[in-house]
Amino acid sequence: IANERVKDSAENWSQRVKEFGLEHEADLVGITRLDPDWLFEGYDLQSPWVVVLAFAMDQERLVEVWPEHSSVIEVMVQYNRGVRAAKALTNFIRGQGYDAEAHGGPISGPFTMIPAALAAGLGELGKHGSIINRAYGSSFRLAAVTTDLPLIADKSDKFGADEFCTSCQVCVRACPPDAIGDVKQLVRGTRKWYVDFDKCVAYFNETYGCGICIAVCPWSAPGRAPNLAKRLTARLARLTESEAEHS
Repeated sequence: IANERVKDSAENWSQRVKEFGLEHEADLVGITRLDPDWLFEGYDLQSPWVVVLAFAMDQERLVEVWPEHSSVIEVMVQYNRGVRAAKALTNFIRGQGYDAEAHGGPISGPFTMIPAALAAGLGELGKHGSIINRAYGSSFRLAAVTTDLPLIADKSDKFGADEFCTSCQVCVRACPPDAIGDVKQLVRGTRKWYVDFDKCVAYFNETYGCGICIAVCPWSAPGRAPNLAKRLTARLARLTESEAEHS
């Protein structure tokens, strides 16, 4: 860490962090405050901010399922890209005199990244337990940087993916270890899509990586997510207007 902290506004730092991330391999960058509820037991992070980085996957390689190894390799390629980008951003922030720590996958770190990514505006939680983004669908992986650099939080993004998942069963049927629930469950006081990670992680370890649920997700087809999100966003807007007129 540099001896002196470089002074700038939170707005400028947020813009600089996002630009740096996008210039160093990340495809999406979002910012949110760290919620202590995201920490795993026994961990303590003092940095108040999380910069979440997302990395789009090569869909053609991802859809080649076991025993073809290209899908497994693609999963690890993107996790490695995430670690590189997170470490590069960490070094940039430390060079400005602030604390920063890189966090990559798939090995568990001090906190769970999906809630942070949801809060940072990277998408909605899908039935398969991963995030659905309006640009990349489900076909991306996450990394993150925690820091005390002054930043501004992004807003969450709601565009209709949750409603779409209610009537879709594609990932449920495709999951080899039967880990994906077809209805929402009460998880720590909140009803949400639930994946049995005791089954999921066991299969992931056995096959040295897995992305089947992401590969088969209708949102992951190249070019489909933006158009689908646009239609669903318009539908949500119409429903909101109708509810407002009748309230």
